[in-house]
Amino acid sequence: MDATISPVKRRACVACTAAKARCTPHSVNLCQRCARLGKSCTYLDLPQTRRKQKNSPSRVEALEKKVDLLMSQLVTLTRQNGQISPDTSYPPTKELDSSVDPELDSTDMATLLDAAQDPSHGRAPPTSSILEGQPSIVDRGLLSEAEAERLVTTFKLELVPIFPFVLIANSATAASLKDREPFLFLCVVAATMGSAHPLRKTVADEIMKHVTLRVVARSERNLELLRGLLVHCAFYSYPAERFHPRLLLLVQFCVSILHDLGLHRKPSPNPDEQRALLGTYWLSAGLYGILGRPITMKHDRRIDEFIDNMASAEHLSDRWVAPYICLQSFLATVDEVYASIQASGGRVLVQATRGSLQRQFDSVRALVERDLSTCPSPTENAIRIDFKYVGIRLEEPSLREELWIAEPASAVRTTMLIGIIQRSKELIHIIRSLPASEIAQMTIMSSARVCAAVGYIPSAVFTLLNIIANTTDSTLEAQLQAIVQEADYPNVVTELANALETRCGEMSTAEKEMDIVGSLCLKMRLLARCYPYQIRATVGGGPSQDSMQDTSTMAVPANEHAMMPQIWPSTYGDPGDIFPIDDIQWDSLLNEFTGFS
Repeated sequence: MDATISPVKRRACVACTAAKARCTPHSVNLCQRCARLGKSCTYLDLPQTRRKQKNSPSRVEALEKKVDLLMSQLVTLTRQNGQISPDTSYPPTKELDSSVDPELDSTDMATLLDAAQDPSHGRAPPTSSILEGQPSIVDRGLLSEAEAERLVTTFKLELVPIFPFVLIANSATAASLKDREPFLFLCVVAATMGSAHPLRKTVADEIMKHVTLRVVARSERNLELLRGLLVHCAFYSYPAERFHPRLLLLVQFCVSILHDLGLHRKPSPNPDEQRALLGTYWLSAGLYGILGRPITMKHDRRIDEFIDNMASAEHLSDRWVAPYICLQSFLATVDEVYASIQASGGRVLVQATRGSLQRQFDSVRALVERDLSTCPSPTENAIRIDFKYVGIRLEEPSLREELWIAEPASAVRTTMLIGIIQRSKELIHIIRSLPASEIAQMTIMSSARVCAAVGYIPSAVFTLLNIIANTTDSTLEAQLQAIVQEADYPNVVTELANALETRCGEMSTAEKEMDIVGSLCLKMRLLARCYPYQIRATVGGGPSQDSMQDTSTMAVPANEHAMMPQIWPSTYGDPGDIFPIDDIQWDSLLNEFTGFS
């Protein structure tokens, strides 16, 4: 090794350190590895140890003197500004920055201490509106004062009976409501103005402006926003969207605001707060259950407590709350129980579960029927629709093929399927018999019930036809024709569409597609035209999917007439009026109703 190597201890060179390699000196400023690789070799000498000087002041003492100097400067500055001097009995132990803010007073310190004790971060969300003072649709001349007053009065008299969760004082006028609760005013106007009103889109956009700026951008939380959102969701009709993402988001906002306000645990909530909690449960449990989403609110002791309070409240409409909540809660139970049924249980498990739920429903219905005697006609009609819908849902397991693998043609199953057809027709009959004013003011929940009935009838019919077609029963033709004629589906849904379209006025097809009920009516008419074709194909009288063509020009072979039961064309008339689609398209169209999507 070179004798000129320095005896000074060194770290490994930079190159060996980076490569995590052993560094062996070769010469004074070169290691063996760098010499072998031809690299530049750089050493960093170890720093010399600095010994403390016993006679020199320690660093801690120097810092303490600096802290004392800074604190004395702070005291002087605060006295000059007429402020109280901060407590210096416990000076900070950390080194202070030389730029102390002279504006930091004792009040600020108290605020900081309070914030330190709060487990949350940031400041509390605002409770005042960023849109406060902005001109309303009345102030801008879009809606007259007389029209606004008429719409608010309509809400009090006609919409509260079918949605008793948001009340407006009898003494409140449109002008006072507009000034005091502008968002609730907007939502009331949107709920009562009707689908064909020329201002509907403008008002809907104004509502979303409030939601976007106040609820989303500023996280504003107050009872007015919650009550307004409940009204808007309950009578939601525009815009119609596949899977209803906006509607579901608005309902979720209701649940979020409810919990942020602490209404679910508030010791003594006022009547408006109690109604808001019950209305949020009714909407969230109903819509989320219908659309197959996880239900975020459960029926708990708090809900029972509020229902008891409503029974003795001063407002008559508060007594109409209990039937809605009881039926919605029972439907949530049905969903939960049926979702837990295992396919291995088969007919026995379905029959036992169905019987148990029926007994529970009989008890619930008896309680609700007792309260209906004091309800106005619109409330009674809405509850009757719910009764029929519960009856349909009780028979729903008959449509699940995996539950009937061992006994597909069980008498229990066929009875349940026929029950679906009958109860669905009864529900549709109730809707068709409603006065035009009540059809125009149906809640989103009633619209969902109608969708279910429209979708369940053909589902049950085709399930029955497939069961009968796989048997050797000699009375096949008569049974097929009896089932199809009993359903009378094209006529039923066409008449329903005619009744519901009264709320759409003179709307164009494009406008109807943007309205929930209007778009449903268009799909109902399409179902009525496609259904006979699907019947014909199911019972053996339709063409194969490989040769789909317009049936108005399609000739049916003579042997096919002999094979096909004579439900065609006597039941539906001229086959040229039907609309052929394949099974995939049919299933997709049908799912638009059974899933309310």
